[in-house]
Amino acid sequence: MIFEWLTEVLACPVCGRPVKGSDDSYRCVGCARLYPIRYGVPDFRLAPDPYISVENELRKIEGFYAPDRSFAEMVKAYYVLTPESPPELHRHYFAAMEAATSRGAGLLRKLQSRHPDAGHHRILDLGCGTGGMSIAAAGQYDQVVGADVALRWLVMGQRRLAEQNISLPLICANAESLPFRDRSFQAVVADAVLEHVASSVRMRDETLRVLQPRGAFFFTTNNRFSILPEPHVRLLGFGLLPRRFMEPVARRVRHTPYKARLHSRRELRRLFRNHGSVLLPWFEPGELGERHEPVRRLWDRVRAIRPLRALLGAAVPQYFISGQRSPAPGELHP
Repeated sequence: MIFEWLTEVLACPVCGRPVKGSDDSYRCVGCARLYPIRYGVPDFRLAPDPYISVENELRKIEGFYAPDRSFAEMVKAYYVLTPESPPELHRHYFAAMEAATSRGAGLLRKLQSRHPDAGHHRILDLGCGTGGMSIAAAGQYDQVVGADVALRWLVMGQRRLAEQNISLPLICANAESLPFRDRSFQAVVADAVLEHVASSVRMRDETLRVLQPRGAFFFTTNNRFSILPEPHVRLLGFGLLPRRFMEPVARRVRHTPYKARLHSRRELRRLFRNHGSVLLPWFEPGELGERHEPVRRLWDRVRAIRPLRALLGAAVPQYFISGQRSPAPGELHP
């Protein structure tokens, strides 16, 4: 589907010039670089997903994609084709996909409560995966763009959106080299993405670049020194390992590659100094589901007690990061 307004947003991630679209690709009007459209998804990546080459990913998509398959059937078929992903974690991964819409709605409310002046026109769901948060955003923003480095998730996400009768563009791109013009969005959200990029500094800077003046961002990221098991390999104390040992241990114990780079609170504060605030997480009643509601209420009580908050602050499972782009001198709000 063609989105007329998308041409106002897209730009070459190499030189920043506008791009022109055809049936099968986009071409930069400046450097003439060509970006293919694959399975209906514009592919603006400058580097592949760290877990898989482009060629192998396309072969894998051919293995799970079928016009008559549902979103759930595609996900199941994908994991059949992915023996390097341990079966004991599949249920955990799929549950996270299923919960992404309700979780995304909660994160959007948090962004809006902290930055009510950011606006509700255009939002970027950065690292959108299969589109759970994009679905939630579609009911709150005029224009929603989902972007992710994994083409396979976006192909599944297209089917998920279609099953919800939602139409919005999904773009394959690197968070460190976004194919969007400066000042394109009023909001950028990224749920558990910061730990998966090659350069968290570049992701931060690109987010600020594509935000309009007074536009806001809201990130979540898992804590390296969490008291709970590491969320990707489900191993307790995994974050305490020196980084060079993490992937060998993940391969030995879980038989899976490990490319994430979790940050500590100190690292996050340094990264977002002068750009945003690193916050302890908070959750609305019911946001974590009925099963975790007692834990949520307990955490609410703990957060209210300053000594306990200080004691546990460095070991919470996750942090929220919130910020707003300040207008440069002489820069007017669009």
